[in-house]
Amino acid sequence: MWTISAVVLALAVILVSLLVIRLTRNKPTTYRQENQRPVSVPYAPAEGGAVALIIDDMGHSKSAALPFLELDVPLALSFLPGRPYSAQLAEEGFARGKTILLHFPMEPKGYPGINPGKGAVLISQDSDEIRRILKEDLRSVPHAIGLNNHMGSLATENGRVMTDVLEFVRDEGLLFIDSRTTSRSVAYQIAKDLNVSSAERDIFLDNERDEDAIYAKVTQLLDLAEARGWAIGIGHPYPETARVLKRAVQDAERRGIRWVSLQEIVRHVDPGN
Repeated sequence: MWTISAVVLALAVILVSLLVIRLTRNKPTTYRQENQRPVSVPYAPAEGGAVALIIDDMGHSKSAALPFLELDVPLALSFLPGRPYSAQLAEEGFARGKTILLHFPMEPKGYPGINPGKGAVLISQDSDEIRRILKEDLRSVPHAIGLNNHMGSLATENGRVMTDVLEFVRDEGLLFIDSRTTSRSVAYQIAKDLNVSSAERDIFLDNERDEDAIYAKVTQLLDLAEARGWAIGIGHPYPETARVLKRAVQDAERRGIRWVSLQEIVRHVDPGN
């Protein structure tokens, strides 16, 4: 028969074993791939799903930016290079805890009739010119941790151009979001091939500047997050979008869906980078 002390010892061993198992399951693992920085494999998003939202075309107007700076969710603000208020608003967004991105202009179909603006990469440019433009654009947006494409329906279909862009992104330790302005984009696949921390946009929220239409798109985004576990949306600094997002914050809370940083979604989607 077991003595009381033996029973106590056995129970203690069991409790310690259970504690070790629990800690191991909840601790993110880190590992180093050859010639790469250490990376963290994150926890899966909480039950109910997680949403990250990018607001594009920032930098033109302080008043347009203000509602998004004040919104109490971890938005990513994506600034066009060299715009009148890009640097100032990027500094303010960073101070308020927002994620800062470069909204990188790239050649669209229909160029030059459709113009992506200053600081754009064109398919006629060589590798050195593309890298020079990227460096200059990044200098105009302080605190940028990555970029997503502005326009680029032609450039993102071009494997040579996207390889040049994404090799720079990788070398600088940045992340990349494919805005998917064309269904034939090769950008995300090349990013994965080059081990660039990356993801792609799921839903544009405000192609139609109508509050009911925007609300329907936000609801679709939340539905996707609930079904798949995560979703990435892109909006613009429109007053209609700002008003809808205030409602959407409450909708997400009621449904148990978290608003999270873009970095958290990227780590979940792409845990190997």
